[in-house]
Amino acid sequence: MNLENIIHYVALIVGLVTLIIGISAVIRPKPMSTKFGIAANDATLPYVVSTGIRDVFIGLTVLILFYLSEWHTLGAINICVAVVAISDFLVVRKHGDKKTSYIHLVGAIAVVVCGGWLLFWPT
Repeated sequence: MNLENIIHYVALIVGLVTLIIGISAVIRPKPMSTKFGIAANDATLPYVVSTGIRDVFIGLTVLILFYLSEWHTLGAINICVAVVAISDFLVVRKHGDKKTSYIHLVGAIAVVVCGGWLLFWPT
């Protein structure tokens, strides 16, 4: 397996993990909010559900582009997803568990590296 294949499968993993996180947030918003880094109360649970729906959309978009082998488009989408991950990092860092915020930062770095590879290197 070469580096190009590894990058393709990293994109697949990003899509699957994002989809699973999104579905989990829709189904079980209270525990997922804690894993996100900001524990929600009953009044704020609808925001967790909407974040979950956002993640379902992102995951499905990534998976569809992976399935269609649209590598350059998938790269561009991954870079856009980094904006979401960075905003999640900043929000959790300011308002939630600072240690958990770094999960979002690591995610942002992963999608930028993966997205940059897919967008700028020929596949």
